[in-house]
Amino acid sequence: MNNINTVTITGLVHHLSQKKGNEYFPFSIRHESTWTDGTTRKDFLNARAFPADTQETLKALPENSPVRVRGTLRSSKGSGELYLAVLETESLASLPAQPENEAELSGNVHFVKAQAEGENGTGRYIRFAVRQENPETGRDFIVVRVYDDKQKAILETLKDGDPVNVHGTLRSSRGSGVNYVRCVTIGE
Repeated sequence: MNNINTVTITGLVHHLSQKKGNEYFPFSIRHESTWTDGTTRKDFLNARAFPADTQETLKALPENSPVRVRGTLRSSKGSGELYLAVLETESLASLPAQPENEAELSGNVHFVKAQAEGENGTGRYIRFAVRQENPETGRDFIVVRVYDDKQKAILETLKDGDPVNVHGTLRSSRGSGVNYVRCVTIGE
């Protein structure tokens, strides 16, 4: 099974300190969107640029430059934290009126044992991971939170290891800053 793993986001570049010897350029994308209560939600999305030309493009951009990035979601081998592996960057004159934030994933259901349920200011959620196997990059566990009751009911019909497709948005937790996919729809 070929896994789907695509993300497109528009936001502002936020440079992070870089360790010597890194094979990637670390940065974050500040993505702002209007929340359900009319307030502005700010997500700081962890990203890493691996291609040399993409690294150079990002290094040359001033802080808070508007960009559109495309890439894939990966989990860090050391910490398991989710990040966006940026494959393409497009410098923008300004951010679009409707900022882009779209994530498409497929893989296998992996139910997490620790903190499988939670609650925050936007409601109660169920947390699981989409497991992806890639012969070149290894195994990734991409964390997903499901808030919608209809989508929760669909998730509850699935077993660990079942094939799954998820459409959603990339978010950062307001408390911990950990990145995750907020599920919009889930299916087999």
